[in-house]
Amino acid sequence: MANEPTLEEIKNYLRIDGEEEDTLLAMLLITAKEHCENYLNEALPEELPSPIKQSLLILISHFYEERTGENIPIVVYALLGPYRQLKW
Repeated sequence: MANEPTLEEIKNYLRIDGEEEDTLLAMLLITAKEHCENYLNEALPEELPSPIKQSLLILISHFYEERTGENIPIVVYALLGPYRQLKW
């Protein structure tokens, strides 16, 4: 994906130094992308609109900080909503 968040951007967003969490962060990016695709009912576009990229960063942060199954922040769905493909 052309402009998905890079590992460096994710680490800056989370204020993480070092490389100890790199593998976990890469897995969280995959999880966040899958969550967004499931909500949108389609694959993420090659060029991500800024709200979708921000949603990914928020989800990664949420999954990193809340490891006990807390609810996903509603702002994620507010950002993704305009891009959602409804299937009737």
